Amino acid sequence: MSNVNKEELSAYFDQCLGECRNKLKLAAAQIQPRSAKALPIDRDELNAAIMASAVVGFLDGMSRRNKRIVKNTYAYCDIASRVLFPAKAQKVSRYECFKKLMFATGWTEYHGAFTRYKSTTAKLTMDNVALDIVHSVAGGIAGSAANALKIVADKTIEALKKQPEAIKLLEHHAAEAYGANFGVSVCKQDEEGEVTMAVGAVHYDASVNNTKVLFVEWDSSSVDIYQGKAHFALHEEDLRKEAECIKYLDDLRETIFMEYSPV
Repeated sequence: MSNVNKEELSAYFDQCLGECRNKLKLAAAQIQPRSAKALPIDRDELNAAIMASAVVGFLDGMSRRNKRIVKNTYAYCDIASRVLFPAKAQKVSRYECFKKLMFATGWTEYHGAFTRYKSTTAKLTMDNVALDIVHSVAGGIAGSAANALKIVADKTIEALKKQPEAIKLLEHHAAEAYGANFGVSVCKQDEEGEVTMAVGAVHYDASVNNTKVLFVEWDSSSVDIYQGKAHFALHEEDLRKEAECIKYLDDLRETIFMEYSPV
C-alpha cells in the first residue's frame, strides 16, 4: 500500500471517528447493560468471543495481544460502519466502510466481495449460512490452516448454542427492523506473529420482524440474503489507529465484548 493511500485512509478514519463520536450518545443509549448472569468479562483469555454484532473464534496459539488487536479493530470498524450507514438500503456502503476502516487500521485484504447469497435448500438457519460463507473464505487460504479454520468456526458456533447470554448480546446488536446484520470470523497466528482472519458477513431482509437471528429456521423464499467475504492479514508492526479505536470503545466495552470457550 502506498504512502498516499495510507494518508487517504488515515484521513478517512479520522473523518469517520469524528462523526461516530458525535453519535456515540445515541449508540450508547441503544446498548443494554450486561446482565448479572453474563459470561466472564473479556480478558482475551478464551478462544471465542462476541464483538458487538460479530462472533470470532481463535485457533490455539493466538497470543493475548493479537486477540486484543483483532477485537479492538474489528469491533470499532463494525460499530462505526453501522453508525454511519444504518439504513437497509446502505448495506453495501456499510460493508465497504467496514473494509476501508479495517485497511486504515493496518489490515491487508487478500479477497473481499459483497454479493447476494443463494441458498441451495428450502430451509436454512442464519448460523449455517454464516458458516457456509466462512468455510468458503477459509478454503481459499493457502496451506494446512484452511481445514483448521473451518473446524474452529464450527466449534465456535456450536458452543455458542449453549451460551444464551452471548447469543442475546450478539442478537441485540445484530437485529434490525425486518432483518439483521452480523458477522462470523476465525483467526490464526503464524510463527512470525502475523494474524490471518477469514470473515463472513451476513445481511438479510425478511418479510416479517424477528428479533431471533441465530438458530432459527427460515424458509429461504421468505428472506433476501447478502454475503460479505473477506480474508484479512495483519502483523502488529503494521497496526495503526488502535489507540483511537480503544478510546472510542472504552465507554462501550463492557456491553459489546463477551468471552466463551469453543471447547
